[in-house]
Amino acid sequence: MALSKVRQVDTADPGPLTAPEEGDLKPYEVFIQLDRGSSHVHAGTVDAPNDALALDYAKRHYGRDQECVHLWVVPRSAILTTDYANDVIWPLTDQGYRLARGYAADVRRKWEQVRKLRDIVEYEKEDLKETF
Repeated sequence: MALSKVRQVDTADPGPLTAPEEGDLKPYEVFIQLDRGSSHVHAGTVDAPNDALALDYAKRHYGRDQECVHLWVVPRSAILTTDYANDVIWPLTDQGYRLARGYAADVRRKWEQVRKLRDIVEYEKEDLKETF
């Protein structure tokens, strides 16, 4: 008795079935813009098999939660980051003068002395005017 063509498939054992470690879905980070002209803020994450579905999932999920005017969907693998343990980010120049904390107590004392001196000079002018 002969087997049909459908049953005449190679029956050799292909070995164990494997799936990618990350699975079929990839994580995407979602950024939303609530109003035109405002900045995008991180809203959350969606898992999708491809970019188009990630955008669709983000529109359905985050558009339903709150109104937004724009969405960014970025594969997590495309985001570059610094290393917390080894990277320290320093400004190239000291720009503390731009901040209020850049004015130390020394500068405050100097200004107080200048104001006192100015007050003394004004007082002497007034006092001398009455005396002479």
